[in-house]
Amino acid sequence: MSSTPPRKTNAKAARASARSAQRVDRRVVKGRVKMTPSEAFVETMVAQGVTHVFGIVGSAYMDALDLFEPAGIRFVSVAHEQGAGHMADGFSRVSGRHGVCIAQNGPGITNFVTATAAAYWAHSPVVVITPETGSMTLGLGGFQETEQLPIFSKITKYQAHVNNKARMAELTARAFDRAHIELGPTQLNIPRDFFYGDIRI
Repeated sequence: MSSTPPRKTNAKAARASARSAQRVDRRVVKGRVKMTPSEAFVETMVAQGVTHVFGIVGSAYMDALDLFEPAGIRFVSVAHEQGAGHMADGFSRVSGRHGVCIAQNGPGITNFVTATAAAYWAHSPVVVITPETGSMTLGLGGFQETEQLPIFSKITKYQAHVNNKARMAELTARAFDRAHIELGPTQLNIPRDFFYGDIRI
């Protein structure tokens, strides 16, 4: 009775095969299309090579959050926003890529301050995404309203405020570009109602 030796499996090939089976189509949409501002936001992050976003789930950006996984972006949920900010900074330092953090408007955003300051002094290209109260209630004491831009003005290299849904992709791309150009954190401030509706880009 002849016995054949057990076949050795090529572990490297097996891992590569598993990765390709799990790969998500990360092609960027080309041409003028109709989409939601959340889709424009997520497509722009995909174009910037974003694979991880650190934060706490919040109603302010729920529409965009639902699009992260299908776009190949892993949302890393944390217990406290400060941890998300430090994780984005650490991710950026280790990978040399953008670190991205997002939270609920108001108190969730103010919890990013210490981590953003640390990223500022470390020259880490972190993009701090700060959803804010709705555009129609600014200055009226809307849900968890606070003036988010002045809080980060001294600890960011660039601040973008989305003042029109149609500018979502443009300003998102600019915040990501400036984080690498300036080598430091940038802030992308988005009114919560600007994640919804339709735009042509």
